[in-house]
Amino acid sequence: VHDNQTSFKAICDIARHENTIIDNINEIVGHDDELWILGDLSYRCTVEHTLECLRRINCQHLHLIIGNHDRNFRLRFNDMLYEDVFETIDDYCEIDMELPVLDESGKITVATTQQSIAMSHFPRLSALAEEHGDWPSNWNEFADMAPTTEGWLLYGHTHQDVPDGTDPRSVNVGLDAWDFKPVSEQQILAWLVSRCADQSK
Repeated sequence: VHDNQTSFKAICDIARHENTIIDNINEIVGHDDELWILGDLSYRCTVEHTLECLRRINCQHLHLIIGNHDRNFRLRFNDMLYEDVFETIDDYCEIDMELPVLDESGKITVATTQQSIAMSHFPRLSALAEEHGDWPSNWNEFADMAPTTEGWLLYGHTHQDVPDGTDPRSVNVGLDAWDFKPVSEQQILAWLVSRCADQSK
């Protein structure tokens, strides 16, 4: 793109990208499963096209955590544009999941139990403000939306190519890090437990 001074839009195959993601979702997510989309649902797309893509997903329980590229970011009256496809639309949400138990020093153990985990488009505010390679430099624009929780956290936004969270209690669930496939609760738990094993070496 840079060498040939060509626009990204001119060489990318948007339809293939969309079809791959939708096919991957439909291959993994069941009709009665809960699918959480952690923001940046569509970028520079019409609402009609976005809805058309969403209706191709064979899951009846869709939830949106709003990202900075979504039409309802900061304009929550735009939630109504998507209310017929999403069961919930939030800036931030917490659900219960099977997660590792922490020891007295706060380190992850191999034991697990049902615990609360936060979902946000953004990583923690403290991490967002740090320098992390090619992360978006305009982090301060989203400072009021980034979570301050110190508990378990799932996030996207950063376009990291690995699931490593910004700390041992967070996981990047962005598509870039998971081969453009949705991430299951079991995969999240396995990832966190593997980090525990890495810490003990």
